[in-house]
Amino acid sequence: MANEALSADSLAVAERVRDLMSRHGIGKRQQTTELCRILDLSFSQGHRKLRGNSPWTLAQIKKVAEVYDEPAAQLFDAQTLDAGMVGATAQEAVFTVGAIEMACTAWVGAPLEPGSRPEFVAYSKLGQWRVARYDGALYQNAFEVHKIEIYPRRAENDKPLIAVVDDDRASADNLREYLERSGFAALAIYGLAAFAETLQSQVFDGVVIDWLFGSQTAADAIRAIRNSENPEAAIFVLTGELLTGKASESEISDVVRTYDVACYEKPARMAILVADLSKRLNRP
Repeated sequence: MANEALSADSLAVAERVRDLMSRHGIGKRQQTTELCRILDLSFSQGHRKLRGNSPWTLAQIKKVAEVYDEPAAQLFDAQTLDAGMVGATAQEAVFTVGAIEMACTAWVGAPLEPGSRPEFVAYSKLGQWRVARYDGALYQNAFEVHKIEIYPRRAENDKPLIAVVDDDRASADNLREYLERSGFAALAIYGLAAFAETLQSQVFDGVVIDWLFGSQTAADAIRAIRNSENPEAAIFVLTGELLTGKASESEISDVVRTYDVACYEKPARMAILVADLSKRLNRP
């Protein structure tokens, strides 16, 4: 069954998760790394989730609560939604409307009483919760439904985020498009100044950066990545100027050794680059 977003109020869930981690002695700077470990996320995925920019699934909330041996209900604050919700539990389910089926979270209450006519009912079929509009049909072991939450899947939030930094817009755009076709989320950034500004508010799982930007090199940008919120980001340097002598082989080799950077000559073999990137990010 698809595992869709639990709550529109992702900010509230994220705040409760941060508070839970703080109570258990996880410092603010370690919380994203800890969440990535628990949920097997990339750093950018965990960062977006803890900021409330990515929807939480019921399974993710349960897993976080389980790790810290605390009730999951406190993370989505189920009991404060309304008085009628007392006793209801959130269940991943399939909501059927005619021939259409949609993944949802259903707040399932007590078993149906004889003669009751609720608007929606929940019942279990082959180990899966299903929700349907009540049409008078008799369901075995049917339950009241207090609330149904349906949210569109945001597939881009499930993908590692890669920055492509180059002052050649065509080159940056071409690589960005290839990365997107290869299952990554990618952002093309045109120039060192734009990248420095973006790095102040965004984290990346990987960065593919040209070496030369006019008279400047990418060395300072690479140091900034290693001092950023995600210092473990995979970094790939591209250069087409080694043979011309414009790019210094010794400078690049120093950066490769010091900052654990991979170097590819332009034009990069994109399939090999993506394979290396996937390996470094532990993606299949």
